[in-house]
Amino acid sequence: MIAAARLRNAVATLLLAILPTGVQAEDGSTPALPASAGGAEESDVEPERDDGVAEQTSEQGTDSDERHEGLADHPFEGRHRNLIHQDNVTAPRPGNAPIDASYAGFFQIPWTNSWARLGGYAKVDVIADSTKLGNPNKFVTGSIPVRGESNHGRDNEFTIQAKQTRVNLELRSPTPIGALRVVYENDFFGDSSSADMSYNLRHFYGQVANITGGQTWTAFADPDANPDTLDFEGPGVQAMVRQPQLRYTYSPNPHNHLAISIEQPKGDVGALPTTASTRNRMPDFAANWRLEGSPGHVQLAGLVRSIGYEDSAGPEDEVIGWGLNLSGVLHTFGQDNATARLTYGDGLGRYVQDLPGGSAAVVDASGDLETLSVWGAMAGYRHFWSDDWRSEITYGYVDLDGAAALGEKAYDETHYVQANLIWGIGGNFYVGIEYLFGFKNARDGSDGEAHRGQLSLQYRLIR
Repeated sequence: MIAAARLRNAVATLLLAILPTGVQAEDGSTPALPASAGGAEESDVEPERDDGVAEQTSEQGTDSDERHEGLADHPFEGRHRNLIHQDNVTAPRPGNAPIDASYAGFFQIPWTNSWARLGGYAKVDVIADSTKLGNPNKFVTGSIPVRGESNHGRDNEFTIQAKQTRVNLELRSPTPIGALRVVYENDFFGDSSSADMSYNLRHFYGQVANITGGQTWTAFADPDANPDTLDFEGPGVQAMVRQPQLRYTYSPNPHNHLAISIEQPKGDVGALPTTASTRNRMPDFAANWRLEGSPGHVQLAGLVRSIGYEDSAGPEDEVIGWGLNLSGVLHTFGQDNATARLTYGDGLGRYVQDLPGGSAAVVDASGDLETLSVWGAMAGYRHFWSDDWRSEITYGYVDLDGAAALGEKAYDETHYVQANLIWGIGGNFYVGIEYLFGFKNARDGSDGEAHRGQLSLQYRLIR
């Protein structure tokens, strides 16, 4: 009988987590969740706002139901930004702090001390481009064709795709050494430029006692500072790298955090001889320091990496690449917020997402490796016209100090502009339109531009 009751209560919790608020029974009443099944008294849970910002403080964290005790080591001290892409939802947090202190959507797995939350969304994008881009599914300014290239000046292109659709699962359990959190997420960008829904693993990692292991965002990235775009790509300066790593986070107090990680290295060399291959002699080292509070956050990240190659014909070389990334969010008036990012480095390559492969270093005529310097910046502002309507406008810039070995049409600089209007309906359904503009310069002075209009519909599994 006890086992059956536990199973019945777990199923009831899951159903109420998925169904939108206000679902009624046949008699017109709203079904209530028994306290033993994961419900909470009305006074224990702050009503959820559909304004895109869920404010969490230490007071809210301590008000969490006692049944959730041990699922986090300390509360979230910042303000969560509800973004269309939800890149910040699955990010590691110091102390496994929950961005929602009420643990909305979580249910206890029967006969265990573990809690689970099934999340994600279905999303469809209707896209019209002014010219043929290198990738029809995301707006990559680095792929805009310039004068003299085959696709330059071609007529418009149209596509519909649902590759950004995501499924994620989060598990939390208390342990003798702290809260354990395991996160899984996938989308369908396995082959990003095709129309196929190819499986792509985004996150699969665990964290306990502030030790994180598995695949997730590089410590050089700051997904909390990404703008609220409908387009999958976003500004080119972002470090949208997810890779296997081992990370430790030290928190001297709830508002200051220092994370240090060793991460998977990857070859990133241009003008590589046909008889040569890249070589990795050490992991990529990434670290960030973060100051966080209700006004927003600021994060300074650093990266050191080894870049090398070897040639069966004899030559080989190795150089050190490095970079700095300053980013942050400032909550301004009402529900509005601003985001900004400034990145500079030598040999950063793939840690600036707009750059093509082989942009960290090149092999010169003498067989030596030459690192390439890059800098970029972005600024965005999100304004709420009402609780249900909001807009984001963003500008981004990337400049690469290229080398002659990459060719005359190699990447020199790009500009990115984005503006949208998003309507949120009940917290589960979003409709938005977005305009994007990109401009690219090549090393020989040739240029190209592209315009994109995008209509997106998103259906969230959990509110």
